[in-house]
Amino acid sequence: MEEQTIQIPKDVKEMTEKYKIDKGGICGQSCLAVIENITIKEVLDNWESLGLEFKGYSGWKQLREYLEKRGHKVKLLRMSNLGSFNYNFFYICRVQWLGEKDNKEKPFYGWGHWTEASAHTHFIVIHQGKFFCNEEGIFDYHDLGKYLDNAEITSIMEVQNINGVRFIPPKHKLKWN
Repeated sequence: MEEQTIQIPKDVKEMTEKYKIDKGGICGQSCLAVIENITIKEVLDNWESLGLEFKGYSGWKQLREYLEKRGHKVKLLRMSNLGSFNYNFFYICRVQWLGEKDNKEKPFYGWGHWTEASAHTHFIVIHQGKFFCNEEGIFDYHDLGKYLDNAEITSIMEVQNINGVRFIPPKHKLKWN
């Protein structure tokens, strides 16, 4: 398998701003764009052609369905797997931001099952010693602890390409400003 380095989608700033809404966003689709090395717009086009509904956000179920329909092997992992990743696979991590304990509008859920989460959530992707956040950029994996200050990873999805999805190296070099 050809090694693919993690790349920022060229339309990440534009699409992140366009879809930045309360209780919504494009973080899940951004992770898919990184995994498939395409733009977020292309992910949304694929999303539509696969008959998936996009409500301005997506959850595990929708991300998993997209990946499986696109030929990827997907597996939800136990939290005990954090730190024991296969270098060649991608990992989408669901980050739960710690809200105000007494905030009734946006309480912190997520310690039980991922379907309990109601607010302050975000998806990032980890691959080959790096992690990507659509709002922050690409970082070394050893900086994950600083990134997760006041947050927890509550669930992990392992993504493996098994059905010939072809990753094409980007023709452009991007820098996060």
